[in-house]
Amino acid sequence: MSSFIDKVTVKVESGSGGQGCISFRREKYEPKGGPNGGDGGQGGSILFKVSTQVQSLSEFRHRKVHKAKSGDPGRTKQQSGLKGADIELKVPLGTLVYSAEGALIKDLNTPDSFYCAAEGGLGGKGNMNFATSINQTPRYAQPGKNGENRELKLELRMIAEVGLIGFPNAGKSTLLKTLTYSNPKIANYPFTTLSPNLGTLKLIDREIVIADIPGLIKGASKGLGLGDEFLRHIDRTGLLIHLVAVEEDVEKCIENYTSICGELDQSDYNLLAKPQIVALSKCDAVEDDIIKKIEKAFKKIKISTIKISSYNGDGIDTLMETMLTTLNEKKDEK
Repeated sequence: MSSFIDKVTVKVESGSGGQGCISFRREKYEPKGGPNGGDGGQGGSILFKVSTQVQSLSEFRHRKVHKAKSGDPGRTKQQSGLKGADIELKVPLGTLVYSAEGALIKDLNTPDSFYCAAEGGLGGKGNMNFATSINQTPRYAQPGKNGENRELKLELRMIAEVGLIGFPNAGKSTLLKTLTYSNPKIANYPFTTLSPNLGTLKLIDREIVIADIPGLIKGASKGLGLGDEFLRHIDRTGLLIHLVAVEEDVEKCIENYTSICGELDQSDYNLLAKPQIVALSKCDAVEDDIIKKIEKAFKKIKISTIKISSYNGDGIDTLMETMLTTLNEKKDEK
């Protein structure tokens, strides 16, 4: 079973502030020494912080309650209590923070972004703060303020410029490895990828993050197979590369393509509006005349295709050039 987790519910509780101190100076030559009770320390806060070392929300799977320590009480001699330690929870880039009711609170979509999920309570003021000309010996100090107690929902939507989509065994993981030198798990069985894999295509003047989205099947948008659990990861991409594995049954190739497009159209996200490059994959495995028939069938439905083989590298350069051109055109439109 995959350890990839992209939706969790967590409870966070910040620390309460420490009690202010009630104290008076008791020194040999100051029999009427004034108040010197210090302030309580602030409670610890809980923060979500993006880490590029984290790829999923799996750390929250078994530990769903996170509680920070309270601040220490104030001390004598005007000494403040120690602050409760903050808890910094690492989350992957692209994490969305929602309230328990489902309202979006924060989108952690940049490498340096963070969110204070629960702020520590302020420490109470010691009695040294309340001395006046009328009341020179105040016997009162503030209690610390309570910390925050919240339930939050975290959802991960991976951030990638390009998303690889297609039926299981369409060759997405192999193409990702070819383009980015990443090391996704590759095997010849129906659900090759159980979690999105990321890779970075490094060019001379830029880097392009590419995501291999788990294989979809007909009915995925309604929860069949892997369901719609991974469709959200396509939401942030600017370009989709739709892989269609070639086979002798030409009509089956067209059916596979239209079926995936149907799932994109029926999802809760506006995925079909994204630009697509349709790549005929595994072209090394069939005869040229079959590929020509498949190309002709796609032309009939007004779809341009690119022939590729991740095995021998055929068409990979053309695919990369088309990908860069499409991304640049999209960038110029903004």
